[in-house]
Amino acid sequence: MEPSTSSGRKRSTNNDDSLHFSKKRRLVMPSDSNFESTVSSWINCEDPSGSEAEDVEDTFVPEQHGQSESTDSHTDSEPEDHNDEELLSEDDVPLSSFRCYYGKNRYKWAQQPPTRTVRTLQHNIITRTNYSNQTENELKDPYSIWRKYFDDEMLQEILKWSNEKIKEYRTKFTKENRPELQDLDMIELHAFIGLLFYTAVFKSNHENVDYIFATDGTGREIFRCVMSKSRFLFILRCVRFDNPSDREERKQTDKTAAISYLFAKFVQNCQKAYNVSEYATVDEMLVPFRGRTHLMIYMPMKPAKYGLKLMCLCDAKNGYFYNSYIYTGRGSDGESLPDEERKFLVPTQSVIRLAKPLYGSNRNITCDNWFTSVELVDNLKKKGLTCVGTLKKNKREIPKQFLPSKQREIGSTLYGFAGQNTLLSHVPKKSKAVILLSSMHHIEATDQTTGKPEIIHFYNTTKGGVDEIDKKCSIYTCSRRTRRWPMVIFYRMLDVSSVNSHLLYDIHHGKTTERGIFIKDLARSMVLQHMQRRVLNERLPRELD
Repeated sequence: MEPSTSSGRKRSTNNDDSLHFSKKRRLVMPSDSNFESTVSSWINCEDPSGSEAEDVEDTFVPEQHGQSESTDSHTDSEPEDHNDEELLSEDDVPLSSFRCYYGKNRYKWAQQPPTRTVRTLQHNIITRTNYSNQTENELKDPYSIWRKYFDDEMLQEILKWSNEKIKEYRTKFTKENRPELQDLDMIELHAFIGLLFYTAVFKSNHENVDYIFATDGTGREIFRCVMSKSRFLFILRCVRFDNPSDREERKQTDKTAAISYLFAKFVQNCQKAYNVSEYATVDEMLVPFRGRTHLMIYMPMKPAKYGLKLMCLCDAKNGYFYNSYIYTGRGSDGESLPDEERKFLVPTQSVIRLAKPLYGSNRNITCDNWFTSVELVDNLKKKGLTCVGTLKKNKREIPKQFLPSKQREIGSTLYGFAGQNTLLSHVPKKSKAVILLSSMHHIEATDQTTGKPEIIHFYNTTKGGVDEIDKKCSIYTCSRRTRRWPMVIFYRMLDVSSVNSHLLYDIHHGKTTERGIFIKDLARSMVLQHMQRRVLNERLPRELD
């Protein structure tokens, strides 16, 4: 039988082994006279180290016993081009052969995921709670739900300072008893807000007021039935949200003093009425504005390009507006944070400030590459939150192998693992790479429907929470042209309140209603009481009789 081969080496035959052995050693019997001297000479010539390497040739390979003849025949037919490394067991492989990736700052990423002893990690287990915090005994009509966001305290604040402005403005007229110059009451304030909602439904928020209140049959009758054109414009001019006497003093520490109290109260009410789902989104929202203010922001990638920036946290599933603050410039992202957290990167401060109401809930925060960093993911992990987001390619933790390269194949994916963090680099097209960081995913997984990595599919599914509510606010908006930036924020609060109220309404009624019909019902509920009172007015215009 032909000698078998292993790893490209010939194995020595038995005849060669006996010949080699006879050349190295001679036989001696105990009955021989020179037995003792011969044995002594062999012992003296023996290697003191006890090694028998001299007795075995360099080309010798031990025969593997216990294998079947079929295995031997298969081995004989293999080509002699195997590498010598195949002879080494896993214990003999040096640790350097297990590849690791290193970033520019020597941040280490393992190629293989860590071993897990449980199927679902603790930080991915979320206790299910109801979305709405309303009780069964509370009313679920559009107006009752809307009052959850604009409560009596907020409306009383608007009414108080608006009447102060009306009194000041009324002194400029010779006839102070004119009907349109009288003080507001709560019923009329509701009717005024209801008309603003009607402008959103009818898409007439930018329409000339003369056209809306026209009496030639082309105007909207509901507006003339609620109040006169001069009264509507007068309230629009005089509505205020804070005390003007100490505003300059408060502006030393609060740049948004003109509406900061009302906005903070509104955000607090949004959090009381709803529980965020498992996934939330952090992003910026640009409220269109072209007036003169130090808060003006230019964002060329947004449709409006100029406006006021709101940093928002919304529900990733339905876009519910949950937490927000007004960006006022450098240093405003960490205003309410302790000194230790204000040392972090500015995007990290922003996410930490917005995510505070969710601490310890094991929810996930999805954000774009302006926010995402290893620093952010590690800090959210300490607060009981996970994070998924895209990474800018200039981050020093990213290894060179994960960056875009012409040598990488289209559709290829690289993974890196560091503790509970997972780094992913996917090539969607030639010379491009999408890099994501996740503390929620810990294995290499591909979505079966899209064929993309699971992390990318999850990011695409949950990244649009803030964009969703921004789109809804732009479809039905009550924002009117103004030079006063607090009014811009007030209009956006009304838009957001209608969106949040509509979401809660659908949750309680178990059905999907058209948002335009919901806002119309809400507006009707707000103007109805004032219309019933106005019918009794003896000085109504003749066309309304």
